[in-house]
Amino acid sequence: MQYQSSLYGLRRLTICTVTVLLAAYGRGGHAEEPAPKEVEVTNRLGERVRIPNPTKADRLEATAPGYVTPPESRLECLGRLMFDVPRSLDFEWAIASKSTKQGPYEQLFQYFDNGTGRGRIEIETSELRTTFAVYGPVTPKLREEFLNYRARMNAATLRGKLGSLQSQEEDEDLYKRSPELLGPNTKQNLADGRRKIERDIADLKADRYQKAIDLGRPDSAAFRSDERIQSASYLRGAIVLGNHLVAFESMLRGLKNDDDPTEAQWTVAENALRKLIGQLQARDLYEIPKERGFCLPYAFLRDDGTDGNEISSSFRFADSPAVTYQLNFAAVPAGTPSPTSLINGAGRSMDALGDRAPAGMKVTQRLGPRPVKIGALTSVQGGIVVEAQRPGQPAREGYHAYAGNAGWSGSQILPTIEVVMESASRNAHPRLNADAPPYAEARPRFDALLKSIRLRPTSPQMPELEHVVKQ
Repeated sequence: MQYQSSLYGLRRLTICTVTVLLAAYGRGGHAEEPAPKEVEVTNRLGERVRIPNPTKADRLEATAPGYVTPPESRLECLGRLMFDVPRSLDFEWAIASKSTKQGPYEQLFQYFDNGTGRGRIEIETSELRTTFAVYGPVTPKLREEFLNYRARMNAATLRGKLGSLQSQEEDEDLYKRSPELLGPNTKQNLADGRRKIERDIADLKADRYQKAIDLGRPDSAAFRSDERIQSASYLRGAIVLGNHLVAFESMLRGLKNDDDPTEAQWTVAENALRKLIGQLQARDLYEIPKERGFCLPYAFLRDDGTDGNEISSSFRFADSPAVTYQLNFAAVPAGTPSPTSLINGAGRSMDALGDRAPAGMKVTQRLGPRPVKIGALTSVQGGIVVEAQRPGQPAREGYHAYAGNAGWSGSQILPTIEVVMESASRNAHPRLNADAPPYAEARPRFDALLKSIRLRPTSPQMPELEHVVKQ
């Protein structure tokens, strides 16, 4: 997976399938051997690479030892991590109630209907790179939009092919009446074109076009997509989980030379998709699963603790809909350096924005760069507070606060972490009915969020914590 982050250009990632080797413990009274600073592992591409070997203390920091959720808060989770949410506030994940204008399975992102918020969920296994998007609440229209998409598209395609066949026949009649119009290859081209159209029509009528895939689960649908994107082949589908619908698009991995998949490769991919979706389940808000896997908004995806992942989503509190918080958690691929310099650069760039403020915008506060704790992890923070000064309107404050931790290459429990709090304006988002509160009022919630972020405990432990944390 090509590794990118939502803030500084890292998006697609490939993550290692390894359990980082732990230091040997002393036996029989002998002093324990020092842990190596690096270990050699095999990444998902089959390459032998060396990665840093976190110490026991480094690994324990992921769990924020000693931290206790205050009584006035409760837990929510995203990816492999969890965080606190005040009980007194209504919490809302950024999920859309309908697909984009481009149609189902296009632009599978997380966002609010009013246009604020952002996020993207991507999981990589050895066979598939899958993007998920959560929608809800489920309505008959939403269900129809996704689960019957293939039938609608195939019906439209059949109408188009029948129209093409009619045009083909008209061309053939024209050349029969006026053979002098025939070029050297016209007859052959016409014959080839007719054969292809007739073959497509036969496939459509026999329901072979964009082959349907039985996922073995109720309220679900999946199919082979005939649309190739940047020379890649995809499976698409959706499943209803309780009050929400999860759509997905899976790119086949391991294909060479931009070739179309063989039937055997399609079969392998379909079996991998059945397994993946078989591990997907509904999750209530504030439900914290005990198994290894990934929390998604209103869903949970089980895994063995090794799948590649980049998971980001926004949320808001109902009393301040113009303030969104974005969490981005991305496991750094083995062999890819953790983006320490980029994280630090992001902190500096937030500060530098003040030097490029647009007309009518006055910087009132620079928020860094400075050190900050995300859970127990030493991280970097940056950002700015601005005041918009428009003629005939009262001054309005806006802000963008950022905190990030680079993570460890090859680690699932110490991923890259990015946390953003930003205000939205009614000028940019007319569907908002109120402005954001001042930064001074919003900051305590941001600080409390940063302090509470830590690894979600699982049973069994994550592979990197075995022999480190006692159950």
